[in-house]
Amino acid sequence: MRRPGTGCRFGEQPPVFRENCVNSPALVDRFAATQLPPYCPAPPPQDMGTRQSAEWWNALPVAEQQAYLQFQPASLGAMDGLPADVRHEANLQVLREDAASGHDRENAQALLDRIEGAWSDPGLENIYLLDYQPPERGSDARVVAAIGNPDTADNIGIYVPGTGSDLASANGGLDRADDLRAAAEMVPGSGQTATVYWLGYDAPNNLLAASGAGYASDGAGPLREFTQGLRESSTNPDVRVTVIGHSYGSTVIGHADAADGPGLAVDDIVVMGSPGVGTNSIDGLHIDGDHFWAGMADDDSIRFTPGFIHGTLPVNEGFGGGTRIDTGDASGHSGYWEAGGESIRNQAYIITGNYGMVSDREHR
Repeated sequence: MRRPGTGCRFGEQPPVFRENCVNSPALVDRFAATQLPPYCPAPPPQDMGTRQSAEWWNALPVAEQQAYLQFQPASLGAMDGLPADVRHEANLQVLREDAASGHDRENAQALLDRIEGAWSDPGLENIYLLDYQPPERGSDARVVAAIGNPDTADNIGIYVPGTGSDLASANGGLDRADDLRAAAEMVPGSGQTATVYWLGYDAPNNLLAASGAGYASDGAGPLREFTQGLRESSTNPDVRVTVIGHSYGSTVIGHADAADGPGLAVDDIVVMGSPGVGTNSIDGLHIDGDHFWAGMADDDSIRFTPGFIHGTLPVNEGFGGGTRIDTGDASGHSGYWEAGGESIRNQAYIITGNYGMVSDREHR
């Protein structure tokens, strides 16, 4: 009998693991001398924190780790705190199955082609699929993918997209994350940077839906846990983590860092073209004002969003804190990541901790 959503037949020995692990030589080496148990393991324990998840995984015998990867990829791939290469291999299996027989096979295949192409091209940074949940009726896919290995990076930039983001736009989001990574790596002495496209929530489909806080509230917990998990899986104790939200993505970030909760495990928050972060003041967030940054082009239509929707705009003087960064020639609502522009350059300086190089301007 097959366990739904796992590809697991109880009591059946799986194919050779090496065939499913071609993208990760480290995993091939780790499991080369092991044999899978002749059984399908139960799903991982539920309701563990990121540290507990990491400890649970590290305590497993290698053969059991291999069995979980083979038999329980969907459950394993969603666990924050596990190593990036492990989550990648687990989620890749889920994406392959979705591309073959899911509800949106064309867009799933396009994402799969992008990821596998990055691994096969030595001129490109590897893309690690850190979470993938196929679209369901009434809910879009969840896609979390890192360009570069976040476990070994010196700097991590997490890009959270906004309204209208879905599986069809994931490759465009990865392009934006890659532009951020490239800009950060151009900063002298910045070290290695990995950037993450984080669509770990169901984004609103239109502006009417985006006027409500429900999507942001739903995404807040998963984003907090993701940032905590990055800290657990990183091999760099001094890793810098910056989260960057565009449009409604900034609202998700605000709810995740709300002062009445545990906050985000990040060094800096950047919001671009924000309609509000769910609070009228910087005091409503965990982050200190010295590490909160907001940018908005003068012709961005989001500037007309009234404060009763998602709170005072972060670029307004009334927000009471943070720095308004200069966006240079950026125009409209989505021009903040043009290569070579002042806006993306300032974001790169923040990701790499070069605050003194950031150009700013007065609040509205």
